[in-house]
Amino acid sequence: MIFMYKDATIMTKRFTICKYFCNALLLALLALGAACRSPLAEVKPPDRAELDLEVTVENHSRKLKRLRTMKLGEPNSAAARADALESHRAWLEAEFRAEAGDRGLVVDPGAGLHLKLAITSLGEVRAKYIVYGIASGVAWGVGTGLVAHDPRLAVGLGLYELVEESAFWIAGSAVFGAYSAPVVVEAAVLDGRNPKAVWTASYYIINGRKHLKALPEDQRSDRAIQLHAALRVFLDKLFKNLEAAPGFPRRLGPPRALAYSTLKDEKAPADIGFQNPVSAH
Repeated sequence: MIFMYKDATIMTKRFTICKYFCNALLLALLALGAACRSPLAEVKPPDRAELDLEVTVENHSRKLKRLRTMKLGEPNSAAARADALESHRAWLEAEFRAEAGDRGLVVDPGAGLHLKLAITSLGEVRAKYIVYGIASGVAWGVGTGLVAHDPRLAVGLGLYELVEESAFWIAGSAVFGAYSAPVVVEAAVLDGRNPKAVWTASYYIINGRKHLKALPEDQRSDRAIQLHAALRVFLDKLFKNLEAAPGFPRRLGPPRALAYSTLKDEKAPADIGFQNPVSAH
């Protein structure tokens, strides 16, 4: 029995080391996949600096307080979460159009190039990722026991992984959502002459701290502003990538700063004017 216990202990240690190594390898592959994007340099430039824009958001939120600062006694209702998500979607679209106007880029529904932006995560870790994380750990434990041809080890490791992964993913996601402003946005460029996307990218933003620094300290704790700052970081990265496209206009002047405001005080997308197209340099 002692030898069996020692063997099980050694196998568990090896199993844990291998699991962490594979997790690190998976993260590295995901990072590499995000970096290896289809080349925008191969996109045929349009006759003028213009594109069509579509911004969507997936209704994934579980907690209203992760989307905006809640009023005292305000319920965490599905309708309120949907309204908050729509507000962030509208803010992102308005900011893109404003940035486009600064560059002389025309946003036109009839443009040959079509840009799709989909906000898939905002303010918290999605439940499906938590489930995937727990399930993968349990599968790893059970699989290790089956490879060792030991059903008892498979059950033991499976239960151990269920407890460990549940604690890690549930507690970790709660802390991560509370002390950061995570944003995940999927981007794709489609050519009107080809329905298949000619360029895709996934953006994972943890927070927008560098933009929050420019705001007064009393405004940095506003949850909506924290998410706006993270979305602004996304836009910075997006436009930097889009500049690889032939003829895509570059910004003239300093980058846009994050200003404290509410959506009702901002210009609606249709009210934002655009300058004449400028050449890229």
